[in-house]
Amino acid sequence: MMTIRERLKEQMFKARVFAFGFWLLGAAGMFFASGNAYQALLFVPFAGFGGAVLYMLFFVKCPKCGARLGQAMSGMTRTNFCPGCGVSLDTRL
Repeated sequence: MMTIRERLKEQMFKARVFAFGFWLLGAAGMFFASGNAYQALLFVPFAGFGGAVLYMLFFVKCPKCGARLGQAMSGMTRTNFCPGCGVSLDTRL
């Protein structure tokens, strides 16, 4: 069984991998794009990056109460409790 913290970290890791991948595609596209047709395609990686960031902020939620925890989990400080319901993030699911 995994803890709430482990599940949230797993969700955040996946979102960060997608965000970094899309950011890398956008940076490579800007470096290699030459012409209007290629520049129009730069919207796709940046939209994907924005989607990954929005996923982190709005869809990483506490499994007990549904409070959004993405912003709390992405900070530099360690979050120990859900700000919505107060459950410890180290409790087992």
